[in-house]
Amino acid sequence: MKSHISIIIAIGISIGLSSCAKFLEEDPKDILSTQNFYENELDARQAMNGTYRYLTDEYVTGHGTKQISTDLTKRADWDEGGGLRNYKFGADNDYITQMWQHHYTAIKNCNSVIDNVTEHQDRINNWERYVAEARGVRAYLYFDLVRWFGDVPLVLKETKSLNDLKVARSPQKQVFEQIIADFNYAMAHVAEKGDTNNGYQYGRISKDACRGFLAKVHLWLASVATRDGREIVGSAAENYTKAMNYAKEVIQSGRYQLVEYYPDVFNAKTKVSEAPKEVIWCVQGLTGDDTGTLTGMVYGMRGNENLGGSWDNISSSDYHRMIYEPSDSIRRLWNCPRAQVLDNGKIWGWDYRIYWDTRADQKLSEATENNNWVMWSIGKFRRFPLADTSSYNYKNFGMDEPLLRFADVLLIYAEAYNEVNHSPGAYTPSSNLTLNGTNVQSAYDAVNLVRKRARISNKAGGRVVHRDALPRDLDRSHINAIDNVVPDWKTASYGYDYAGSDLYTAKHYTNDYTAFRTEILNERARELVGETTDRWCDLVRRGILVQALQNWRINNPFISSEERRIPAPAAPENIRPYHQLLPIPLSEIDANKNLTQNPGY
Repeated sequence: MKSHISIIIAIGISIGLSSCAKFLEEDPKDILSTQNFYENELDARQAMNGTYRYLTDEYVTGHGTKQISTDLTKRADWDEGGGLRNYKFGADNDYITQMWQHHYTAIKNCNSVIDNVTEHQDRINNWERYVAEARGVRAYLYFDLVRWFGDVPLVLKETKSLNDLKVARSPQKQVFEQIIADFNYAMAHVAEKGDTNNGYQYGRISKDACRGFLAKVHLWLASVATRDGREIVGSAAENYTKAMNYAKEVIQSGRYQLVEYYPDVFNAKTKVSEAPKEVIWCVQGLTGDDTGTLTGMVYGMRGNENLGGSWDNISSSDYHRMIYEPSDSIRRLWNCPRAQVLDNGKIWGWDYRIYWDTRADQKLSEATENNNWVMWSIGKFRRFPLADTSSYNYKNFGMDEPLLRFADVLLIYAEAYNEVNHSPGAYTPSSNLTLNGTNVQSAYDAVNLVRKRARISNKAGGRVVHRDALPRDLDRSHINAIDNVVPDWKTASYGYDYAGSDLYTAKHYTNDYTAFRTEILNERARELVGETTDRWCDLVRRGILVQALQNWRINNPFISSEERRIPAPAAPENIRPYHQLLPIPLSEIDANKNLTQNPGY
């Protein structure tokens, strides 16, 4: 329980307010008591900076939250993750316990800022801004918790004693009402993107971040109301409309756009020049002792960790590889590489013929791709190739990680629009759409803009994605190839499967509403795999988590008759409907008798 009551506020030196400044690049001071702190705006700002710093924790936004298997990711057969691999986990699972405890520690930090800045508002300029930032971050944290665990303790005041910890679970309705209230308060008092006079900095929560997360919250509420046939807060129709409208505000503002080359959203080498165009809110990993993030060590290109390779305890499922159509090569190769970094710095794997025989002892030219043991990685946050190998320390690597980006907002809008109108709307060729989305109208427009960006490649480095060659030499010659390169969705046409078969026909769709409703989750998977816990949450809110994991046993003719290296009984056999909620940690129930357990655990 120590993590619940320890004061965790990293205090640092204030820096200027440039829009892309690293406001967390500061030397932490000693922990100070609130009695001699919060004397002025600088103190409030430093306290809020510490709250942002804690968001980079591995169990708050980092790799520790992404350990449970979905249909896209699976754990290595040598790393069960306390049952997360095969859905045999219980209330004593350490990952789940840490997710709960570290989220509540972060909430305690937010409550400390809210309570103390409010108390000393007479001597803190712009005090509402810092309260608003803390409430926005708190809303994000509770949105995680309520999606994972259902009813959770709703703690809204700073925890100062053990007595404050004996809190019962609040109904989801109450938690969601608070989340919505917090995001709305934050939206009223934080800055718009670019408004540095009122405190905007890249990495701080902004008005658009609040709008985007409100869209996400209402999409969840609408989906769950549809799934369960009962409301949490408002009807499905009301929430789909709110989700669509909040997303539309962000899209039509013109403040964001899709980065032209998909890998540049996630690349440490382009996090200053490109990512801020698309990323609405992120956590920032710094380079230095205990300030980096390890997500790239889980979701990167597997191989030598000292050369930029990642660990191989989590890999891509074979099913994930199957959801990319043949022309969607940039996203597939970046998100799902079937290659690894060798100890000599070379790449060995199936993705390009030039890498087949870089291991003399295992020449892939003498093997067959089907049923070969070489696994796919989730390569999205890869570090290889490194810009500087001499100073690299994999434990202290400064990589940012998006919590919300423009592509996600476009896909939220598309899904909600289809539900509100019971139709994807009118089709406009994506060749007429701009990457900032200001002329997006229909659900087709929004999803096709995301697919349009996937047609842009990098000619530098011989067009080999894994070389990640800079400076970029972008090839936009296929950007308007709307019929044959990552083709536009339109009436009775929703792209192709990995083998090139038309999906509308192959899946026996009979109307566009149903086809769009189903396929939008696959588009979200292709675009957002490995980001936050979106895939697990998408499957849960639609009520198809069990079905999705059981689909691992379907025929995947590209590579094998079923999901490889998942011998029964495993996740497909063990998963149950109660897994749509995670268990309340046993250690928390032991310490707080007011807590109850979720069904099934």
